[in-house]
Amino acid sequence: MNKEIKEVLAKIFTLQLKQGVARIEDLAQTLPFNLTTLRKLIREAVKRGLIKRSRGTYLLTNKGRRALKVVLAGGVFDVIHPGHIYTLKSSKALGDVLIVSVARDKTVLANKGHMPINSESERVELVSSIKYVDLALLGSESSIYDIVEAVRPDIIAIGYDQKHREDELRSESEKRGIKVKVIRLDTPKPHVKTSTILRTRDDILNDF
Repeated sequence: MNKEIKEVLAKIFTLQLKQGVARIEDLAQTLPFNLTTLRKLIREAVKRGLIKRSRGTYLLTNKGRRALKVVLAGGVFDVIHPGHIYTLKSSKALGDVLIVSVARDKTVLANKGHMPINSESERVELVSSIKYVDLALLGSESSIYDIVEAVRPDIIAIGYDQKHREDELRSESEKRGIKVKVIRLDTPKPHVKTSTILRTRDDILNDF
């Protein structure tokens, strides 16, 4: 499959997650093709059975979805630092599409005992602006597996210091009919963490 068709499939996939369907105008605004080329790519994808058209909108077929390798990553992303960028870049390199689940404010409060500096809407906007991210979504307030069921990823990428267990992520996903590969990423800068940055900030402020 050529790169251009895969780009179209990836964009349709993210639009389906974000708004349910993909329209030609949405694709034209976000893909680096002129309208003539885009229509040609769509016709070819329809011919191959990768997408289907319904009332002016486009959806991936099962065959089209299988043609993509979807990666799911997640986190708080409160203070974006080089460690986050490395993790997201490494996650995107694992597949064709990177979806990022951003923790809700209530989840951060429950897990860390304090509210994040940036609100959940601000954090989604920040993560969305990173070029390796195809789509950032707010996570669930009840279970991380809600987003797993919504995305149905092929790969779940977790940071080197995230508390999730690989075997548990695999087994809980399989219980939901989702077979995933779980990859724990490394980091070239283990000392660069949000908690460390905030402690350093507080130490500096206390010196004044």
